[in-house]
Amino acid sequence: FLVAISTLLTFHYLAQMPHFNHVALARVKATLQTFHNNKTAIISSSRRQGSNGPLQHWEIPKLELLQHIVPSIHNSGAVMQWTANVMEHAHITEIKQPAHAGNNQDYYTQIAWQLDYSEKCLQFDLTT
Repeated sequence: FLVAISTLLTFHYLAQMPHFNHVALARVKATLQTFHNNKTAIISSSRRQGSNGPLQHWEIPKLELLQHIVPSIHNSGAVMQWTANVMEHAHITEIKQPAHAGNNQDYYTQIAWQLDYSEKCLQFDLTT
């Protein structure tokens, strides 16, 4: 269990290096493979939890994304911001907060209206 968690954290830190060579890429790839070799320990210890209890699968979009990091770095060089925090923050400010401002009736129209309202307020602040 601890090996899987430790290698996943190591992978996260290694993937954020500003420069890569073939040795570094091989280390990142080996670290990810070590995680995959040991991830069953997380499921067998019932630590992979969903809203209805332990999950018995690894169908996680962010985990799938990890498979593409090494080839992407190899093809394009070091890419900063592999984290989804920026997108998650944008989702909260642009979708969740406007949704909570409405009554969840005609959801998309209310979000569009809220975003339009926010844009008009921003433009007003810029001009005054």
